[in-house]
Amino acid sequence: MKSIRWIFLAATGAVLLLIVLLAFLAQDNLVRFLMNPRVPYETYVPPPAPDYASDQAWVLKPSQTDDTTADIFYVHSTTYASADHWNAPISDVDAAQKIQKYALPNEAGSFQNIGAVYAPKYRQATLFAFFTQKHQGRAARKTAFDDVSKAFQAYLGTASPERPLILVGYGQGGLHVQGLLATYFQDDPALKARLVAAYVIDQTTPLDMFDTALAQTPPCENAYDFRCVASWASFEPGFEREVWRAKNRNLVWESNGTLRATKGRPLLCTNPISWTKGGIGVKEDHAGAASATGPGYGQNPVIIEHAISANCEDGLVMVDQPKQKYLRKPSLFGAKWAPPTFNLFYEDIRLNAEMRLSKLTPVLEDELSQAPPMGDVLEIGDSPINKVPN
Repeated sequence: MKSIRWIFLAATGAVLLLIVLLAFLAQDNLVRFLMNPRVPYETYVPPPAPDYASDQAWVLKPSQTDDTTADIFYVHSTTYASADHWNAPISDVDAAQKIQKYALPNEAGSFQNIGAVYAPKYRQATLFAFFTQKHQGRAARKTAFDDVSKAFQAYLGTASPERPLILVGYGQGGLHVQGLLATYFQDDPALKARLVAAYVIDQTTPLDMFDTALAQTPPCENAYDFRCVASWASFEPGFEREVWRAKNRNLVWESNGTLRATKGRPLLCTNPISWTKGGIGVKEDHAGAASATGPGYGQNPVIIEHAISANCEDGLVMVDQPKQKYLRKPSLFGAKWAPPTFNLFYEDIRLNAEMRLSKLTPVLEDELSQAPPMGDVLEIGDSPINKVPN
């Protein structure tokens, strides 16, 4: 009887071990399956839209007395991964906490001392939407962008029309910043004139977009350019599947408001160390990474200088693994898709934004001080001359 019991226990243990092994090998598929909303978008009713006239619709919104010299319009990355909705309710507590704890300090933190930060809440597409190119995922992105677009309209209606403006978007937010550029900046010279730069981060930007949807906002060529677009997606070693997805499965906005995959399209790669297009960035020039999660937004985190090198390879930024474990992206059971707890280029971005702002400001002031261009010349015919009687 004892031998039978041991055989049963051994067999049970082997089955459990096999289940664990299979779950480990299929972890990405398992996580995606659990995140997949089961409601077709055709019958899905999105949560109520935010009202951007209310301060409650903003994660950050400066006071009317703000005396900084520039505005930053920042769109946060994906913090909602539930299968309950295709688009996150603005009131979702978990997503809101992740914005406050992770996204704001690590993404917007680089800009907190540069200007007044406007950060709208929006019905972000759930994480699973970015693993499908089907109608549901596209529609969820469209709903999210419609919110961001309305938030930007609200910003334009209240902010000074002469202040320099920086656009910043991470991940899903980067996609929506692409949409803002395509929608508002291509046919509005005055708005384009205010653009310090658009930072599209962890979202790929095909180069052919600058011949179509982004034709009036060119790529940044170096650290000093302004009125341009800096864009990159960075990856550490060991994330080959995510590299493939970025090259082939990402969707970006077209001129007509539709979404098109990046497959087969060369990508803009702005190196966030050297700030050259398609360039390399050596570790000695790395200004600094930071994990701002602990200090939180509004505080200055510890900067880790010379932590990584970064090279543009086939349109993506490939970085070496940092020595500090808290600067490494986790990989198990969907953790690689969670909001990052650090920013490898925190200080590089801050210094670069300051540099571009310093270059644009005097140019913009000079342009605004000049008289407006003359209108059409009005031809006046000869007038008869009447002599004054004696």
